[in-house]
Amino acid sequence: MNGYLNSPAYGNLEQKLKARNFVHWNIGVGPTSFFTRTITSIFREVQIREFGPYDPLIEVDMKQIAVWETATLDINDKLHMKVAEQLGIFEHNKYDMVDAHELRYYSYGMAEEKIVSLQEIQFSIAPQIFQKLRTKRYLLVIENLDEPISPIKIQRLTQGLWFPPPILEASLWLVSTTSQDVYDRSKPDSDWVISSFTGDDILILALHSLKQAAKYIASVVGHDDEQYWYHVALQCFHYTTMLLIPGGSKVNPSELDAQTDVYSPENLIRRWAAQGILPIINNNLSVQERSGEATDSYHRKYYGDDIYRVGNVILDAFQEYSLLQLPFSPASKDDEATKSAAHFLAYHNIVVEPLTFDELCEGSQSQLEHIQWVSQVVGDQGWHVSRDWLRQGASGPSSLIIRHCSRQSRLFMHLESDHFLAKLPCLRVLDLSYTPLESLPPSIYCLQKLHFLSLRGCYNLRSPLSCPDPEITLCENNTNKKLNLLYLDLSYSNIKSFHHDFFHRMPSLKELLLVKCSNLEELPTSAAALTTLTKIELVGNKKLLSFSGSKEIALDWHVTLSSFSLVGTPHIKRVSLRGCRKLVSIDIRELDALEELDLSATAIKELQKDIPNLPQLKRLLLLGVPSLRRFPWHKLKRLPDVFCLDQCSDGTDNHSNPQGAMVRICDSRLFYSFNDATSNLVRGREILKSFYVRVTSCKTTTRKIPDEEHMAINNKQLQVSLPTYSDVNCIDGISMVSMDDVPPIRETKRHVEISAVDRYPYGLSYLLQCTKSIFMSDDSHVFSLMDLIDLGRHELEESKLQKCHQMVNVFRYMHVPGLKNACVSDLKSLTHFFGEGYAEFTALKHLRLEHCPRLEGIMPLSPALPSLETLDIIFCYNLKAIFYDSDYYPSRDYHYELPRLRRIHLQELPLLEDLHVDNAILTAPAWEELHVRGCWSLRHLPRLKQQPDKQAVKVSGERAWWTKLQWEDEDNDGRASSSHRGSYEPRLPPASASIRERVIIRTYLR
Repeated sequence: MNGYLNSPAYGNLEQKLKARNFVHWNIGVGPTSFFTRTITSIFREVQIREFGPYDPLIEVDMKQIAVWETATLDINDKLHMKVAEQLGIFEHNKYDMVDAHELRYYSYGMAEEKIVSLQEIQFSIAPQIFQKLRTKRYLLVIENLDEPISPIKIQRLTQGLWFPPPILEASLWLVSTTSQDVYDRSKPDSDWVISSFTGDDILILALHSLKQAAKYIASVVGHDDEQYWYHVALQCFHYTTMLLIPGGSKVNPSELDAQTDVYSPENLIRRWAAQGILPIINNNLSVQERSGEATDSYHRKYYGDDIYRVGNVILDAFQEYSLLQLPFSPASKDDEATKSAAHFLAYHNIVVEPLTFDELCEGSQSQLEHIQWVSQVVGDQGWHVSRDWLRQGASGPSSLIIRHCSRQSRLFMHLESDHFLAKLPCLRVLDLSYTPLESLPPSIYCLQKLHFLSLRGCYNLRSPLSCPDPEITLCENNTNKKLNLLYLDLSYSNIKSFHHDFFHRMPSLKELLLVKCSNLEELPTSAAALTTLTKIELVGNKKLLSFSGSKEIALDWHVTLSSFSLVGTPHIKRVSLRGCRKLVSIDIRELDALEELDLSATAIKELQKDIPNLPQLKRLLLLGVPSLRRFPWHKLKRLPDVFCLDQCSDGTDNHSNPQGAMVRICDSRLFYSFNDATSNLVRGREILKSFYVRVTSCKTTTRKIPDEEHMAINNKQLQVSLPTYSDVNCIDGISMVSMDDVPPIRETKRHVEISAVDRYPYGLSYLLQCTKSIFMSDDSHVFSLMDLIDLGRHELEESKLQKCHQMVNVFRYMHVPGLKNACVSDLKSLTHFFGEGYAEFTALKHLRLEHCPRLEGIMPLSPALPSLETLDIIFCYNLKAIFYDSDYYPSRDYHYELPRLRRIHLQELPLLEDLHVDNAILTAPAWEELHVRGCWSLRHLPRLKQQPDKQAVKVSGERAWWTKLQWEDEDNDGRASSSHRGSYEPRLPPASASIRERVIIRTYLR
C-alpha cells in the first residue's frame, strides 16, 4: 500500500511541493481542478516536515458550510465561522449545527434557523480569531474555496478577514480552489501556484488518493483495516477504469437515456458486488477473515443487503479524492480526460491492455486464464485488465462486456454458438447490452458463477432463456437448468411476456430491472415467488396489465425485498407491500389507475410527494412504519379518503373503516413540512377534512390508558374525601359535585393528542393552527400550550391537559377566541391558567381545574368571559384568588361580568381568600349555584350587581364556613345588609351533622 512512497516519482513530486512561501494556491490538475485534496495532503506533510512545527493547524472545508444558513453571509463571514469553529471560540452548544441540519432535513429544506447574526460575526467572533492567532505560528488550510476572496496580503490584514498576516510569525496559508476561475477572480498578490504536474505525478497522486480513500472508507464503515480496504478500493477503481475505455461504436441518440443508466452509481455497485469485490460488513467478523483470500465461498457468505451502503461509501471516497467523478461516462477528448484519475488512466490506456478477437475467441485456455475483465470487443479490438495487475492468480475471465455489436460481427456469431460461453466458466458479469440478441444460447447454463446479466436494450429480445435439449450435455454443471444469477437487467428490451416458470430457473435472484420494456404485458407468478429478491424496478412499462394474473401487485410479507419501483404503469389498481420489513426505498409514480396502496410494516424512511397525490388513490395505509422520518405535507394537493399512518403498531392492524385520517407517531418532527399552505388547504376543506393525530411514545399501547388511569386516581382521591363530606352529600336539591350539566371534553373532527412523548414536540405549530381539539397528557417538556401554537390563526375549541408537569401557564399573552371547553388536571408546575396579558375567551363555556398544587391564580383581573357557564376548581391547595392582580394591566376595574355563569364549584382550596383580589362588583344575572367545600380561608363572596327579578344564588357549603363569612356594610351588631347577604341563599347541612365537617384532610400537596 505504501510502496510508491519510496519511488523516484514520489520523490520528484515532493520536490515540487517544498518551495517556501507564505501563501500557496492549489488549483489541482486540469480545468476541473481534480486531485486538490490529495495535493493538499502531500503539501501539508512536506511543509510541516521541512518548515514546521505550526500551531495551531487550522483546516476548513468550505463544502461543509452548507449546514449553516448562509444566505446573508459573504465568503469572509463563512471563513470566520469555519475558523472560529476550529479554534473552539463558539460557546458550548450555542452554535450546535445538528439542530439546523435536522430542521432542514425534516422540513425538506424549507425551514431555516439563523445560527449566528452577521453583527456577532463581525464584532465578536472575528476579533476573537485575531486575538487567538496574533502571536501564533499557524498553518491555515482552506479547501474547496468556491467563491473569490480579496487579494491575500502577506504583511497586513487582508480586506474583510481578521486572520493575522502570515509574515508576522512566519505562518503559512494554503488555499485550494474548486476551479481555475475562482483563483483568477481572487487576483492574488502572491501568485505562487502549485502546478506543472506530469503524467508520473498524476499516477503518484492516484496511488496516494487510493490510500487516502481507503482510510476514509475504513473510518466511515467502522472497520479499521486500511490495508484490506485499500485492496477493495484498488479493485473497484481498476474495474471502473475498464468501463471508461472510449467505445469503438457510436451510440444511437434514442439510446442516450438508457446509456445514462449504464453508467449510474447503482449499476456500478451491482457490478462490483457481482465480481465479488464488495464484502458485507459483519461486526463479528475478524480482521483476518476479512482480509483473507477472496474465494467464492467467502463472497457468497457475505453477499447481502449492505452492498449499496458499502458501495456508496466507496463512491463518496472516490469523489472526495478525485478518483472518479459522478455521474461518469467515458472521455471523448483531451480536456475530459482530466475529470478524474479513472478518466485519465482510461483515456491514455494505462492499466488496461489491448485484446484482439482472436485472442478472446480462438486463444488457448492458458492465455484466457490470465485475462480478468474484458470490455468493448468491437470489430477486432477490445481491452482487458490482466489478473497480473492485482495478483489474482490464473482462472480465466470473470467479466465480459460487449455492447453495440452488430449481427454481422464475428464476435456476435460466436456468441450465438453453443460453445463460446462454455469456454468462460468463471464469468461473473455478462453484459450484452444493445446487441441484436433474440435469445441466449443454451450454453448460458454452463455459467454457474454468473451473478450479473445485462440484456439492456436488446431490441430483438423475445425470450431471454432457451431451455437446453435434455438429450444434449454441453458441460458437466448445466444439468439442473438453473442459474445463480443475482442481478438481471432486461430494461429497454422488447420482451412481451415470460414463460410461467422463467424465474424458477434463477432461485437466488436479488434484483430484477425492467425499465421501459415497451411491449411487456405480464409478469408470471414465479416472479412473486422469488424469496431472495431485494429490489424490483418496474418503470415505464405502459402496457403492463397484470402481475401474477391480476391488476394488482401483492408482495406481502416478502422477507428480503428492500427496494421497489413502480413508475408509469397506468393499469395497476392495487399495490400491497405489507410486511416487507426490509423495504427501505420505494419509487411509486405516474400510476393513474392506482386506488389502494399498502406500505404497512415496512422500513421506509420517507414517502415521496407523488404518492398521496395520485389522482385515483382512495386508500393509503402506513401502519407499523417506525423508520418513517418525514412526510411531504407541503406538497399535498389531495389526500386519499382513507389515510392511516402509525409508527407504533406492528402493522398487522386492519383499520378497515377508519374515519378520515388517522395518524399516530412518536416523533413530531414528521410534521415539520406541514406549513402554512398546508394549513390553509385544511381550513378550506380541500384535504384532511377530518383527522385524528396522536403524538406519543410507542411504549403507550392504547389511547384509553391515560384517561382510565386518571379516572382511577381521581376516584381514589374522592373516596378518601367522601367520608369528610358525608353529612352534606345528600342535601335536598344540591349534590356535592354537580357535573351533569357539563358536557365532556369532546374529540372534534380535527383532533390532536399528545401524550408521553420522549422529546419536545417540535414541528406541530401549523398543524395545531387548524386543530379544533387538543388532548395533552404525561408531558415533561412543554411550558405553555401557546409555545406549540401560532396564536394568530388557531381554531382551538376543546382542550384537555393532564399530567403535563413542566407546564407553568396554559395560555398567555394572546386571545383565545374559539375555545369552548377546557379541562386541566394534575399539572404540578402550573401557576396560572392564563399568564401575562389580557385574557379574552369569548366562547369559553366550561372551565375545570383540578389537582394543580402550585396554582396561584386562574386569570388576570377583568377577563372577558362572556360565555362562561360553569367553573370548577378542586384540590388546588395554593390558589389564593381566581382573578389575580397582574402587572401587565396595572389599571383597576372594580366591575367585572360573567353574564352566562350558572355554577361555580370550589373544593379543597384552603388558601383561597377571594374570587377577585379587589372584591369587585360582579354582574352575573344567570348565576344559580355555588358549591364550596374545604375553602376555610374564603371569607368574602362576590358583591353582585342588583338586578330586578334576580334569584338568590344557592350556596352549598359547611355550616361553620358559612357562619364566618364577612359581608359588606355590616352594622354594629354584625348583621349584614340585605343587598349583599341577600344575594345568596344558604343550603347548609343540618346542625346535627356538622360535627364532622372539620375533619382534617391529609392529602394536601404543597
